[in-house]
Amino acid sequence: MCAQRRIYSLKGYPEETVSASFAKTSRSPEPFDKIISEMDMEATKKFHETWVIKFGHGSVAEHASAHIAAENVSRLSIECIEGNRLAAYTEKSTRYQKLDREHVHYPKELNGTKYESLYKETIEYLFSSYESLLQVLIEYYKSQNPRKPEEPEKRYEANIKLMALDSARFLLPNATLANVGITMNARTLQRALVKMLSSPLSEVREIGAEMGKAAQEALPTLGGMPQPSAYIANAHNILQDSERRKNSQFKKKVELVSYEKDALEKIIAAFSYRHSGISFDDAYAHASKMSASEKKAFISKSLEGLSKEPPLREFEHAYYTFDLVMDQGAFCEFKRHRMLTLSPQEPTTHLGYTIPEDVKKAGAEKLFVDAMEKSAHAFAEIEKEFPFVAGYISTNAHNRRCLATMNLRELNHFIRLRSTPWAHFTIREVAKGMLTEIQKVHPDLTFWIEAKS
Repeated sequence: MCAQRRIYSLKGYPEETVSASFAKTSRSPEPFDKIISEMDMEATKKFHETWVIKFGHGSVAEHASAHIAAENVSRLSIECIEGNRLAAYTEKSTRYQKLDREHVHYPKELNGTKYESLYKETIEYLFSSYESLLQVLIEYYKSQNPRKPEEPEKRYEANIKLMALDSARFLLPNATLANVGITMNARTLQRALVKMLSSPLSEVREIGAEMGKAAQEALPTLGGMPQPSAYIANAHNILQDSERRKNSQFKKKVELVSYEKDALEKIIAAFSYRHSGISFDDAYAHASKMSASEKKAFISKSLEGLSKEPPLREFEHAYYTFDLVMDQGAFCEFKRHRMLTLSPQEPTTHLGYTIPEDVKKAGAEKLFVDAMEKSAHAFAEIEKEFPFVAGYISTNAHNRRCLATMNLRELNHFIRLRSTPWAHFTIREVAKGMLTEIQKVHPDLTFWIEAKS
């Protein structure tokens, strides 16, 4: 008689006990609910000490997750927090909430130095400019979008404010505090803490230590406190060489710097390989002999019936590398796409800044430019001795350069999502620019990807 299929949830047990019971199935013939019913926290602790900590079976820790709330942490520190691929984050938005000068990080590195007062003055100036710009934009948007008789006044005021916030937030510095909800499995969390504890910024190191304590409370048998990495810390030290930190002007905001010229053949060969018994060499040779029209027809066939779901994973075999320049606000959205390899340069004011068109139309360009000049002056002074700390004073408007490598499947997702009207209006330029670049080099492979206007 065939064993009966069972699909069920292990409810009401600690995350760590669940992870241990899942791991035990490799050597135990018993069902999961029986395994877990025989385990208590002492048995769980002993199991993890032996197999996860002593023998390094880290995959076991992936079954246990911690949910950590980080409040009043700088947007600069959030870059390190969110720099982990296998995790989930939800962050306080500058698009939907008004920020204030009471929620700003003042780095300990500057305490008692000649830069301390300059930093505080610049923060005050930026927030005063932000508040002034917000009021100017509210009046401008009201003049351009009169309330319709049938529209409730409360909803109208809220919509106008949202429009104003979306442009005014360009003046907010990276020192602005935010809240972020974090969900990580225990294995990813340990790696994240190592990176944070190895940061050149004292704030990030402190957050790492506090997150470590929170992890120990949530996962006492898996949340051991890791140590800083000399390897990671040394990489940061290399960056402190001022010659390495000089920024060159950029030629264009989206530049495709590397791609696989035979990507079309590779993807066709991958499909053939998967659905046949031949070797990849044979599949590739067959794809190479196909005419251009046959190749395009093959790709079209592989996409038949595609709707909202992503295309098949064979499209991940093609990679593209971009040198990108975008404002910090757009970068904050870009970095959330974790199915990419991202190498960002440090925040700077040396690459110029983006002025929203509506700021110009509202007659507030001088107010905006004055704030940018104030930020740039403070940045140039502080970076002489504190190159990483200077990043706190650059703003959402300042341009940021990063190197990004993405496979074609992820590119499709990114372009479709970030070209929509409700995406950040400067990241839409990046998404459309990336589409233009890949369609130039691979028109018969990327013809199906569309920007959402």
